[in-house]
Amino acid sequence: MKFKKTMLVALSLLVLLTLSINFALAAEKKPLVAFSQSTMNHPWRVTLTNDMQYWAEKMNLDFIWADGNNDAANQLADCEDLIAKKPDVLIITPLQAKALTPVVDLCNKAGVPLIVIDRYIDAEPGNGMYKSFIGEDQVAEGRACAEFLVQKLHEKFGEDRGNIIELQGTIGAGPTIDRHKGFVEVIDKYPNIKIIASQSADFLRENAIKIAEDWMQTFPKGKIDAVYTHNDEMALGVLQVIKSIGRDEIKYIVSIDGQRQALKAVLDGDFLFDAANPPYFGETSIKAAVKLINGEELPLYLNVPFNVYHIQTPEAKKSTEEYYNYLIANDLMY
Repeated sequence: MKFKKTMLVALSLLVLLTLSINFALAAEKKPLVAFSQSTMNHPWRVTLTNDMQYWAEKMNLDFIWADGNNDAANQLADCEDLIAKKPDVLIITPLQAKALTPVVDLCNKAGVPLIVIDRYIDAEPGNGMYKSFIGEDQVAEGRACAEFLVQKLHEKFGEDRGNIIELQGTIGAGPTIDRHKGFVEVIDKYPNIKIIASQSADFLRENAIKIAEDWMQTFPKGKIDAVYTHNDEMALGVLQVIKSIGRDEIKYIVSIDGQRQALKAVLDGDFLFDAANPPYFGETSIKAAVKLINGEELPLYLNVPFNVYHIQTPEAKKSTEEYYNYLIANDLMY
């Protein structure tokens, strides 16, 4: 009898211990945020991924991510794999708008809240589990580049005229569509300012170098007055070509991103203007994910403002110098 009582007490203690361990494990389980990155072939993308991971750790979340390897079908498959791991929130920066739109249906079926950042998809937030879009007004960035360029061309010629070459980003990507749209909206108002060549370089410096080399042969000296690129990597590639073959008559390069090397080019007078599109979406995106996890509502659109950098006024030069020195002091590329 005494043995049975001892066994019952021991079993009871074992059950209590097991329950305590299970409760402790449950209490320690962190929310899981999954992130689908479009590609890691560009320093902007690498910085974005690192920033996302940093803020997930800072907010005490588990974090998993996948690299789409610059392939839309591959990125969509990544999203399926990430959703299968049952994250509390999926965050995606899509390679292409149309090709990645099916992620909304995937999240709706799985009941996983979706946040889209930086590049949009062909769906509106508020559609089922698609909760919010976080990004910049990239049409406005394109307009800003065009307006500044038009002003400088007028100063050069005393009238509104000039020839522009344009290097676009990834075909079908939201920033490519919007940065081209905003730029053309302004340029089309001036019949004698023409975009004489426009081609995708996929946001990559090496592609931009090859295209620029071809264009420099197609358009001899005096035929190109300005360059517009959808990001700084491409602009830096064009600048490399201009310097290597002595086409220094092409003095006006306008670009987007706010990369440290590009800001140095602005300060050196090699770039005319740069609209900053920094990749630091981590804080805004991860904090938005935490709100969803806590049952809070998000605005359908969260706008991230952008800055512009040039040296055409003392105030602008000072601002550009300060930001460039900040990047140097903190060893940041953007």
